[in-house]
Amino acid sequence: MRAIVLFAHGSRDSQWHRPIQAVAQRIAAQQAPMVSVACAYLELSSPGLSEAVLALVEQGCTQIRLVPLFLGVGKHVREDLPVMLQSLRDAHPSVAFEPLPAVGEHPDLLDLLARLALEGWEGG
Repeated sequence: MRAIVLFAHGSRDSQWHRPIQAVAQRIAAQQAPMVSVACAYLELSSPGLSEAVLALVEQGCTQIRLVPLFLGVGKHVREDLPVMLQSLRDAHPSVAFEPLPAVGEHPDLLDLLARLALEGWEGG
């Protein structure tokens, strides 16, 4: 069974979570029943990454794609995430983890953000 984990920074403000949860709902609506989707957070929110992964492993997931929902590739993505990922691999050796680059590195997202900024303007 496969799973996708949307990994974001986290916030104490419950409204901050809505876009991340909306992405999870859109993924769930588009995928076959054999693909689970979960949200996980670095700090200030629950569940953390290890808790979200454990829940998926307990559901029988053996392939987990990790999608970092970070626009900038700062310390959390460059330094913290690789350490966390290695801990997950050590804790779950039978699970294949597929980390994707931070979404802020994807050219399609950058193009979309540019289009949104120009939307409604002539030539936009």
